[in-house]
Amino acid sequence: MKTYLLALLCLLNTGIAFSQTTLYVAPNGSASNPGTSISAPTTLQNAIATITAGGTIYMRGGTYSYSASIIITDTNNGTSSANKRIVAYSGEKPVLDFSGMALADGNRGLILDGDYWYLSGLTITGAGDNGMLLAGNNNTIENCIFSKNRDSGLQLSRYKTTNTSISTWPSNNLIVNCESFDNQDPDSEDADGFAAKLTCGTGNIFRNCISHNNIDDGWDLYAKSDTGPIGPVTIENCVAYNNGTLSGGGTSGNGDKNGFKLGGSGIAVNHIVRRSIAFGNGHHGFTDNNNPGNIEVSNNTSYNNAQSNFNFRSGSTATFRNNLSFNAGSSDATNGTDVSNSNVWWKNNASTNGGGLVVSSADFITLTASITRNADGSPNLGNFLALASGSDLINTGVTAPNITYTGSAPDIGARESGSTTPGNYSLTVNVSPAGGGTVNRNPNASSYAPGTVVTLSAVPASGYTFTGWSGAASGTAASTTVTMNASLTVTATFTGTSTGGNTLRIDDAASAASGYCGADGSRQNSYSGADGGYYINLSNGAAKGVNYKVSVPAAGAYTFKWRYANGGSSVSTTARLLINGSIAVSSISFPVTSSWTAWTTTGTVTANLAAGVNTVRIETIESREFANIDWMEVTGNSPAAASCSAAARMELVASPEKVPALSAPAIFPNPVGATTTVKFYQRQQGLVSMKLFDVSGKLVSILTNKVYPAGYHQLTVDCQPLTGALYFIKMEGRENNTTLRLLKQ
Repeated sequence: MKTYLLALLCLLNTGIAFSQTTLYVAPNGSASNPGTSISAPTTLQNAIATITAGGTIYMRGGTYSYSASIIITDTNNGTSSANKRIVAYSGEKPVLDFSGMALADGNRGLILDGDYWYLSGLTITGAGDNGMLLAGNNNTIENCIFSKNRDSGLQLSRYKTTNTSISTWPSNNLIVNCESFDNQDPDSEDADGFAAKLTCGTGNIFRNCISHNNIDDGWDLYAKSDTGPIGPVTIENCVAYNNGTLSGGGTSGNGDKNGFKLGGSGIAVNHIVRRSIAFGNGHHGFTDNNNPGNIEVSNNTSYNNAQSNFNFRSGSTATFRNNLSFNAGSSDATNGTDVSNSNVWWKNNASTNGGGLVVSSADFITLTASITRNADGSPNLGNFLALASGSDLINTGVTAPNITYTGSAPDIGARESGSTTPGNYSLTVNVSPAGGGTVNRNPNASSYAPGTVVTLSAVPASGYTFTGWSGAASGTAASTTVTMNASLTVTATFTGTSTGGNTLRIDDAASAASGYCGADGSRQNSYSGADGGYYINLSNGAAKGVNYKVSVPAAGAYTFKWRYANGGSSVSTTARLLINGSIAVSSISFPVTSSWTAWTTTGTVTANLAAGVNTVRIETIESREFANIDWMEVTGNSPAAASCSAAARMELVASPEKVPALSAPAIFPNPVGATTTVKFYQRQQGLVSMKLFDVSGKLVSILTNKVYPAGYHQLTVDCQPLTGALYFIKMEGRENNTTLRLLKQ
């Protein structure tokens, strides 16, 4: 023990970064914040530097303004089973705006040179070169948008020029459900929507993506003699339209303006393009661009492009199956192998096919384009270019690699009749009840190739247990698998651990009495629609809340929800729930409503109450205008409104003046598993430091070192990296120090 104390004294002033598994960033985040709390977000750069494998960086909505590249280096990697994740928080829309960046070849917005990262829900705009340079391996980019960058929206190429062989170039990346548009370079000839070119490795896939209104090509797979062949790229279920003309109508004679440009320089690369659509592009729809390789071209539709719908010139060895061409500015060039006359071409201003098939406008439900994106980012074409019932193009194709179909044979063209996402299957996962838990999927995607095995893992929320699967999965084990041979729906059912089902509603009152115990704001009736005519308008600021007292006969889990209106233009939409002074739920969503008279309820959240009287507080976490609160409902085992003068059973202190400046009542749970929580109380605002040491006195990590306001606080500690042993947490505050024992199981 003496050895431990000596080592502890020697190491108190040393520190290392504490890696986190969940971090929050926001446009107003501070690098001085660790980012472990949604109410104290950090910066994206800081989060990228500290997130661990398997961890998630949640980006709050809003505009992040940058004048320099954000770089994820080649030494910052996740693993195959534990990706590092950057995702939009709870449906919000983070925009990475690099418009303050100078125009220059190397001024990319986001550079991902690391491996095993997953990015979702981000918009990247205004970069001085590529919006995103994807240079690492085994990454997934899902449901992201790349617009108005000054070169290609997303480009797959090497970052380091010392990577001179194809084995060192970016490989095995999946870009899925993304959109890229209005990208334009100064010369109006190089900015594509998506580019996998020059120094791009093997195994890269674009799936369910849309590229439109870029000044150059929709997709560019160019190879050049200086660097040699790139790896084969697979493009599935993608759409390229109106490339060569910006959304605002601007165009240029310099751009190539193709939908899918599939090579260059006479270098043979065997790319794969299937179930994709090109229309309205300023040059060709699909072109080999002097790639003599055996390109696999299956079940694509090309319509109304300015030059050829399909342009595969002399020397092409492409293999064509079930492709459909209609109404182009020039004849198709179809050098290569037309398998069993299964393709319908457009030549000499007429439809032609070796087996006598002819296409006309009557073969389509509609030729009026209507392109939108589904909630997951995948294309939604409505009935555009879908085959009409009775068309002789239905069930007349030939089988092709990885082409699924609904009838006796594949249809001709990209759109299989009776299917909205031909060639891939969707997996819909539902949770019952909403808020009862979450389901993780691996691999994580919105659609899957036939035969893909997907692992589903149910994670119950606090106060719930997982009880079983239904739909396409069954059983009660928390982890199960499904095989994607059709579009599937799976439901995970969770059960609340609370007993009883009585609901208590507590409305505001003219004065504190029973249940409602006051608020940091005023009781008003300016807006109509509130129950009883009145509501609580909280003061604009952080840590402003409404206080309640609730009595329950037995400890257990209870659910809470609030009726509110949140009609401002720049309001905060997140609050937290405190029970007996401790944070029980760190983030509760109060989405914006259409007006201040449009009242609705939040989703339910679950928290534990102690037997007897409990203090319940809903509290803001941002210094902004917040929702008006009408009432709160508590559901569980016979909750009742308690007198505001009643003492809460689980409050740690009766009067702040009677407690020391810093107190650590407990570590719970202890012994610990994956995580534990340190709870403490501050009588006054001040700096709090917590450091974790092993039994030899070696510093393991710095848990926190920042200023905390007066009040109750809790700190979640990630214990997954710890081995089973005894540890010590050294707490230091303004007036006293405390050492806590922590036992890792």
